[in-house]
Amino acid sequence: MKTIVFAGGGTAGHVMPNIALIDRLKPDYGCVYIGGDGMEKDICAARNIPFYRIDTVKFRRDNLLSNIGVPFKLHACVKQAKHVLEQIRPALVFSKGGYAALPVVLATKAPVLCHESDYSAGLATKLSKRKATKILCAFEPCAKTFKKGLFVGTPLNRNLYRGARDLSHYGLSGSKPIIAVVGGSSGAAAVNAAVIEALPRLLQKYEVIHMTGKNKAGAVAQKGYAAVEFESDMARLYATADIIITRAGANALAECIALKKPTIAIPLEKASRGDQVQNAEYYSGLGAIKVLRESELKTFVAAVDEVYEGKYKYVNAMSCINVDGTDKIVGIIKEVIDNSEFGIRN
Repeated sequence: MKTIVFAGGGTAGHVMPNIALIDRLKPDYGCVYIGGDGMEKDICAARNIPFYRIDTVKFRRDNLLSNIGVPFKLHACVKQAKHVLEQIRPALVFSKGGYAALPVVLATKAPVLCHESDYSAGLATKLSKRKATKILCAFEPCAKTFKKGLFVGTPLNRNLYRGARDLSHYGLSGSKPIIAVVGGSSGAAAVNAAVIEALPRLLQKYEVIHMTGKNKAGAVAQKGYAAVEFESDMARLYATADIIITRAGANALAECIALKKPTIAIPLEKASRGDQVQNAEYYSGLGAIKVLRESELKTFVAAVDEVYEGKYKYVNAMSCINVDGTDKIVGIIKEVIDNSEFGIRN
C-alpha cells in the first residue's frame, strides 16, 4: 500500500482539511501526518493517525528582528524532516501550508501537492511552489496567480453534513433563534468581549452558544447562554445554530457556506497578513455573508438582527457558491500517485 504524508499544523484551518482528506483516502492508502507541537498531534492521536513530530520555525510579522535566525532554524527543520521521510518513503506529500508544512515540502523527493485555503497565498505556499506538482486553491483568483494553480475549493469533512440539532447538549430550550459565536480554535479576545458586553440585549431575542477558546472565560452562567471552550463536534454546533458568528478563516467560512448557515464574519486584522479580511470581503461581495470589522463591534447586536431578518437572502447567495472541493482534490491526489513511481517498496 502506498503512503501519503500530510503536513500542516498550528491551527484548525491547517489541520482539519487534512483530516477530511485522510478520512476519505485511508481505505486505499497509508496516511501519516508530519507536524509540530500544535493541535495536530492530539487530533491525530484521537483518530489513530500515525504522527511524526518535527521541529518547526515560524516567521513573525509582529517582530521582524526575531526572524534573523529563521533560515538557519529552517535548515535544521528540513534536515529533521528528511530523516523522517526516509523512514516513510511516501508516494506523495500533501501540504496544507503554514510553518509546520514547509520543512516537509522542502525535504521530500516525492511529488508534492499544496493546498492554499486563503484568497491570497501565504508565505509557505509561495516558498513551496517550485516543488509542487500543482497548487490547489480554494479561491479562483488565487489559483490564477500561479502557473501551476488550480481552483478546486476546500476539503470538508463529510461528517459536517451529518450533524444533528442537540439542544440538551448546550442546555438550551430552542424557544428563540440560536446564535453560535465561534472565535476560532484558540479563541478571540475582541469577539469574546463583544459577546459578553452585548449578551443582555442578545438574550432578549436569541439563545447563545459561545465558543470562547481554550482557557478563556465567557460570561457568567445564565439561562439561554452556553459557554464552551472548544467544540470537538462542529457538525453538532452548526446543526444546532441558526446563525454563525465567526472569524474569517477560509475553512470556517467554507463550512458555513457549504451548510447554508447565515454568517457574520469578523476578520482577524492584528498580527495578520490580511488574509481574513480578503476572505471575508470576497464572500461578502457575492452576497453570501455579512462582514463586521473589529472597529464596528459596537454594532454587534444590530448586525445579528440584520442577518437573522435577511437570512434567506444570504442562504440563496450561498446556494450559488460551490466551496466543497473534497471529491476533486481526492481525484487529483489519486491521479498524481498513479502517475508516480515514488513510494513503491520492493
